Amino acid sequence: MTLAQGARACDKAVMLHGTNPNWFANSPLSRVNIEKDQEAFFKARLAEPKSLLIPLWRGDPLIADGKPAFLSIEALSQFPKNADVILLGLKEGRAYFAVDVSAAASAETAPFAEIGEYLQLRIAAGVLSPDDLAIIGQARWFFEWRRKHRFCAACGGETRLEAGGAKSRCLACEEEHFPRINPVAIVLAIHDGACLLGRGHQFPPGFVSALAGFVEAGETPEECARRELFEEAGVVIDDVRYQFSQPWPFTCSLMMGFLAEAEGRDLTVDTEELAEARWFDKTDVQAVLNGETRDFNVPPKFTIARQLLERWARP
Repeated sequence: MTLAQGARACDKAVMLHGTNPNWFANSPLSRVNIEKDQEAFFKARLAEPKSLLIPLWRGDPLIADGKPAFLSIEALSQFPKNADVILLGLKEGRAYFAVDVSAAASAETAPFAEIGEYLQLRIAAGVLSPDDLAIIGQARWFFEWRRKHRFCAACGGETRLEAGGAKSRCLACEEEHFPRINPVAIVLAIHDGACLLGRGHQFPPGFVSALAGFVEAGETPEECARRELFEEAGVVIDDVRYQFSQPWPFTCSLMMGFLAEAEGRDLTVDTEELAEARWFDKTDVQAVLNGETRDFNVPPKFTIARQLLERWARP
């Protein structure tokens, strides 16, 4: 397959945004894993003047005038030579790359910091478009995986990225390593016009969310949802219904969202896991979603917990 054929095939493979309402999902970029020689494809695109580059500092993107600062590919020469570079995908024949500039001495001296700000992604999520968040979230996700897996799990040797960041290879034993995905079940339990929300110890008073937990070995996401609700709140749930998923770049996770019916409202809160948990009437949740003030706050729009609440509470 020629480069031109590969570009056309990748662009054709981009699906229209579906019904998934979650931010960090629905990337406008097409992936390039159809290429038989991804390394050659990566190098060829890296040499194209029209390719674009987004720098990230410790997982946070360079933002200028409220938008991601996509730089020309020539800017790559201004970044540390040992900086990891990954190919994110194609859009209308143009390649999008990301570079991890964390190897720079400090945020103040990071290249191109003078044209904008390396803004915390959780803050940037409040101002960026869903399309931009999907692109940047993918970059942060890869760099977070890379940061935690620089050494081979088989022999302990140093690894290097290959195939545009799609995998890494050990320099000593040549073992291949692929990005790790941490599956998480997040569930909104409902009962007779109310939903169960809780607050972790790391969050401020009044900030509540749906309950969630990591899927364990040999467990389905539905089983995880049932276990987590019972372990954390003593609630038995049934009719666990999958709604949608969200790539979550802060812990290399895939959040799988569920609605479920609770058998009752009695709670036995695990105080080591949760600071509090209680039932909230739908009318109060609707009021908060509409911007009214109550004694609790719900997660921001870019979270899957917020989208579960929106799906359940909106008339």
